[in-house]
Amino acid sequence: MDKVSKDWLIGFIEGEGNFHVSLSKSYRSKNYLFEYYPILQFRIFLRSDDLEVLEKIKKTLEIGKIYNKNYSYSRIKGVNAQDQCCFYITSSTELKIFEKFLKNAHFHSKKKNDMINFFKILNLKISKKHLKIQGNQQIVNIALGMNSKNRSNFRVKRLTE
Repeated sequence: MDKVSKDWLIGFIEGEGNFHVSLSKSYRSKNYLFEYYPILQFRIFLRSDDLEVLEKIKKTLEIGKIYNKNYSYSRIKGVNAQDQCCFYITSSTELKIFEKFLKNAHFHSKKKNDMINFFKILNLKISKKHLKIQGNQQIVNIALGMNSKNRSNFRVKRLTE
């Protein structure tokens, strides 16, 4: 199986990629004091008949995992849904490799801002800033401005030291 070129991959990421920061309320630890825990995922979702594209991307990057999402239950319930395949990069180590790969990439869309903010959050988290009030609030504020600022119903409790 062939690899894809870096330029092709950058264009594909602009169209199909998603730099996602989940602000999870379900993370529980006695040492974690904040309402939201940042979980970072780079992901690409495609129809399952495009699995080969994700396999080429994975071979090119040499990181990430591919999962299949079966929507047969949704179809049984009358939803017109097609099965998907998903490429994910979730580990901090692999995300740092991905950041290096994208370092001098030339983006043409607003996806570049999401990428920059995504890696800001990653680096804040790696440096343990998410464990301090100021760093945690900075991460939440950055995340709220990502992906077309599409979290209008999101509410955050303000903490003080």
